Amino acid sequence: MYNKISQSQRASLLARYTCAGILTCVFAVWWKLVFVAESEITVVDGSLSMHSYHTPLFLTAGYLVSLPTLNFMVRRYFSDAYIKDLMKESMVLYNISQVVLNGWMVWRFVDAVVNRNHPFIGDISTANCGTLFPVWVHYTDKYLEFFDTYFMVLRGRMDQVSFLHVYHHVSIVWAWWLALILFPAGDAYFGALLNSGIHVLMYSYYLLALLKIQCPWKKYLTQAQLFQFTSVLVYSSFCIQLAPKEIEARHYAAIFIQIWEMASLFVLFSIFYKKSYRKSKKPANSAEDDQCQAAVKAAVQGAAKAVESAAKDAGKARKVTTPMHNQATKVVKRQNVW
Repeated sequence: MYNKISQSQRASLLARYTCAGILTCVFAVWWKLVFVAESEITVVDGSLSMHSYHTPLFLTAGYLVSLPTLNFMVRRYFSDAYIKDLMKESMVLYNISQVVLNGWMVWRFVDAVVNRNHPFIGDISTANCGTLFPVWVHYTDKYLEFFDTYFMVLRGRMDQVSFLHVYHHVSIVWAWWLALILFPAGDAYFGALLNSGIHVLMYSYYLLALLKIQCPWKKYLTQAQLFQFTSVLVYSSFCIQLAPKEIEARHYAAIFIQIWEMASLFVLFSIFYKKSYRKSKKPANSAEDDQCQAAVKAAVQGAAKAVESAAKDAGKARKVTTPMHNQATKVVKRQNVW
């Protein structure tokens, strides 16, 4: 016989901060395993292989099995009101940590491109400009993001644990693990950069919602995610066109995996967007919605044009470099003759 905690019972301060302490311990273990010396994060034979496929296999399988188990235990022994009260400090801590972590990754990627001469596009091997370590951190953060789902289950929001949600969390782990194995350097940074930027906005919104503060960008989050998927798809297509002669089959494989991941998520998020927003809007807001959609469309087109412009500049630079190289070769030959 068991006693279920009633709806009127609230979590004690000790219980709430104990949960936050446990989450802090999880972060500490993750930090210890991930934030090693950057010199240890190296590309060997074109791969950044820090662990075998057993790690993503075990952790994603454990994630899938744990969801119904956790839901059963919570519904059986705890009330929704008690869990929401119990988890508040832990959720605040988690969202603050994700905002800081993703903000740090954005800074590292931007710094590498702007200040450390990492190529914007058309590169497969550059690994010494500062992007390799944040790419590794970005991959490992996908395991921490499982807590997104755990908090939903704990708070009794199984309606939010949709196929889209679970597919996204599982597939993105495998997509990034394969990226580290097949194509960890060069252009691999771009998808991580955009995803980290979106996550800064997303976890900031979750944090503000917990603190009962109105978030000005709430209704644009899904649109921003669609923009992210579109931008990465456009970027990936130019990666193929501007690929150097040294590109191998594994690089193409990684690019096509990324294209599949972004395309599938774009379709699923589009369906979610239509169901969650368009059908719920009132006719009075239709003009405002049309303007919003037009703005998003313009932003997506702007991203495509920006990548295309950068790609053209890269192509021109190559064309200029090649004749100069040929001319220099001819001069050397003449000198050898004399």
